[in-house]
Amino acid sequence: MLQLTENNYYAAITENFPQLPIETWEPLYEGWANRTFLVNQRIVFRFPKHQVAAHSLVREIRLLTELAPTVPLPIPQYLYHGQPTQHYPLVFGGYTFINGTPLNQCSPQVQSATWWQPPLGAFLTALHRFPIDRVQDLFESDVYTTSQAWQEGITKMWGKIQTCIFPRLTHRQQEEITAYFEQVMANPSIFSFTPVFIHQDFYSHNILVDVDTETVTGIIDWGSCTVGDPAEDVGDLRAYYDGIVDDGWEARCAFYRRTAPFPDLLYVLEHNQQEKVASIIEKINALWIP
Repeated sequence: MLQLTENNYYAAITENFPQLPIETWEPLYEGWANRTFLVNQRIVFRFPKHQVAAHSLVREIRLLTELAPTVPLPIPQYLYHGQPTQHYPLVFGGYTFINGTPLNQCSPQVQSATWWQPPLGAFLTALHRFPIDRVQDLFESDVYTTSQAWQEGITKMWGKIQTCIFPRLTHRQQEEITAYFEQVMANPSIFSFTPVFIHQDFYSHNILVDVDTETVTGIIDWGSCTVGDPAEDVGDLRAYYDGIVDDGWEARCAFYRRTAPFPDLLYVLEHNQQEKVASIIEKINALWIP
């Protein structure tokens, strides 16, 4: 992971875009793969933390331009495409700021409200209809994932969980998680779904809302988008979703809910983000009694 200061990011922008005077500068958000800054209160600059994230950003920029007219909610539209400099060694991008508050930062009353659910269901319905063939063209790689390949990916993740995560869990947790995974993996019919283009990180921290007007203002952070299982995006929004719902849908939704912290923990361990480990272990303990 890159060890940089704000001066590095600032210099990268000024070197790439000398015609853009920086009047205001505000650290906005730091995730696991990217760091963002708000420039002049209107442009979000997104800086990948490593090469994998930089590769994802290039694909994301290319795809979102074509995706935007096909979905009913705002998504990032990149106006600035930055190249590596002596101060910052990766590509980066800047898009027009989408006003709104992340849903996970709203009050419990807002998070349990229903007004934001129908727009999200309509958004996912449109998103999942975006042609897979076109995704492959824009990504310039084969991203088509069959349901069998999806299951094989989960099997590989299960192996990593046993190797990397089990040493951090209690014996009771190990037994219960093992029994659950074996039960799910023994029923391949659960994974008989039709793959679609998905956001794959469609959680409340990436959903922006305006509480005063009770509207959804945008969907951000497309770094994980891929071709896969629509149920992973939709989850509890099924009542507002007009896509294909198969027989294994509910079982997979339950699986994603119960295993959600595991991919996160594998990611932070792989990228040596030790400061995030404890909080993810807490989430595992909430789902699986120690």
